[in-house]
Amino acid sequence: MGIVNRQKVVSFWAVLMFLINWAPANAQTTVTLEESDTRNLIFTASIGKKAMMPVTFCLNVNEMSSGHRDWYSVSGWFQLKGDGEPRFSIAGIKTSELLTLYYFNNEALADTLLNFRYDDYEKYNFREMMVRYHYMTDFVEKMTFKDVYGEVGTDSANGRGIRGEWTDGKMRLPINVYRSDLEILQHHSLLKIHHNGSDFYIDLYALNLPIFYPGEHAVEGYAVVGDTVRVVLSYQRASKAYALGACGAGEEEGLLRLLIDGRNGHVLKLEDYHLFSCLKSITSKEGYQDEKQERYIVTDAESTRFLNFNKETMELEWEERGTPD
Repeated sequence: MGIVNRQKVVSFWAVLMFLINWAPANAQTTVTLEESDTRNLIFTASIGKKAMMPVTFCLNVNEMSSGHRDWYSVSGWFQLKGDGEPRFSIAGIKTSELLTLYYFNNEALADTLLNFRYDDYEKYNFREMMVRYHYMTDFVEKMTFKDVYGEVGTDSANGRGIRGEWTDGKMRLPINVYRSDLEILQHHSLLKIHHNGSDFYIDLYALNLPIFYPGEHAVEGYAVVGDTVRVVLSYQRASKAYALGACGAGEEEGLLRLLIDGRNGHVLKLEDYHLFSCLKSITSKEGYQDEKQERYIVTDAESTRFLNFNKETMELEWEERGTPD
């Protein structure tokens, strides 16, 4: 009996150790995706050449424009000198590389800008309407900020890539900006990986992926192979930021495969598999699918191919089929 019991104890521990050692690597790894928008910005600057006055700006995204996903009106305030000083309401517009802010005494003018009341597609095209907002009159003060690349001239305000100017309609003074960009609306898409006790964070925007709205990406799965973590993301996003013209209302859909170094979190490889694209004239339909694999039939202008997605190994492979019928 003692021998039998001893054998049972030994067998129990042997099985337990086997289960612990056999536990898949994925049990020690988690992959999540967090997407969000930042819609406000506070920054400091100074106005003037020799005698410079400090100024603080607080800006918020007010309304999105009708024709561009990253152009918008801006509300907020600015404050000269510092805390305890009065704050003055401002209205403005942000388009690509130009930010224009106004201090109006007339609330109707501020409302016109904040709510894009100059918009009239029967009289103007979209870009002409945006120019009108940048060159409004009857302001008390106007401040413009332009992104610049390379060296900023000494005759203007020097910031890290920002040239600013203040005017009251008569006098002009430079604005020194102490930051490299003035993006008020910022899209964040952060891939968070916990692997072998370490946490890694990968900013999809930093990978030069177009991101217009939260919720455009989703984690389809991941697998640990040796020292690497394979992650597959799906995406469904607008074809381009400019919402008018060809593919303005179009969409791009597909799968992204990231090969990540599990020791330091570096992205070793990024592959984009298009399933649908207005820009590239790609369409697809689902083929055979089960818990372990998915197949898509993808057609472009030149051929029709199969895209095979192994959901266990996170492998994506093209299989040639031939020219479309």
